[in-house]
Amino acid sequence: MKLYELLKPELIKLNTNTSDTESLLLEILKDIKLKTSIPNDKIILKKLLEREKMGTTAIGNYTAVPHAKLKDISSPIVYITISKQGIYYQGNNDEPVHIIILILSPGDSPILHLQILAAAASFAKKLKKKIKSLFKSNTPEELINTIKEIEENEL
Repeated sequence: MKLYELLKPELIKLNTNTSDTESLLLEILKDIKLKTSIPNDKIILKKLLEREKMGTTAIGNYTAVPHAKLKDISSPIVYITISKQGIYYQGNNDEPVHIIILILSPGDSPILHLQILAAAASFAKKLKKKIKSLFKSNTPEELINTIKEIEENEL
């Protein structure tokens, strides 16, 4: 499974200006709620923040992967946003986070959830010296193509 295969243009934001984790997650969830049929975004925000308290989801290489399993959704939702200025993500003071990959998975699909997390982590491993290539994307479709090129080691 590759990350680019899970992406939809309508669930991509090319630049966020938020500066803290909670505001970022709230912004993402409001956008997802406008474009999908997710249940209560406040409950999801609480789940995501509880997960952050267990240990940061900033995984290095400028990437954070906040995630939660939800019983009220039937298929996974993967949302990506870029922060060109960088966010000092909760619990991660080593480097700013520039790409946030939020994953919401059905509660009854733990294996699928782990496969999506693995795809995000695999992408993040390849990202270290290629982060600026993501900033050049002018459309969500261009970002998906750039992610595909990075995952396939063409960039």
